[in-house]
Amino acid sequence: MLLNQLDAGEDAVIDAIHVGGALKARLSSLGITKNEAVSVERYSLFGSTVQVRTASSFIALRRDEATCIEVHKLR
Repeated sequence: MLLNQLDAGEDAVIDAIHVGGALKARLSSLGITKNEAVSVERYSLFGSTVQVRTASSFIALRRDEATCIEVHKLR
């Protein structure tokens, strides 16, 4: 399952991140790493961005970035 397929309010754990280079480094610096717990807080009006919460911060990701993050639900 991909991060953008979760509903607002759902919790998940990151299984894999299918990007490389600068984007992977940026996501890692924001706390988006393998085995990290994340929670989808909300989607923008047209679904172009998703706000997620990690243990350390709130992050807004573009839809194409969220489709590169593979997760599994916690509940």
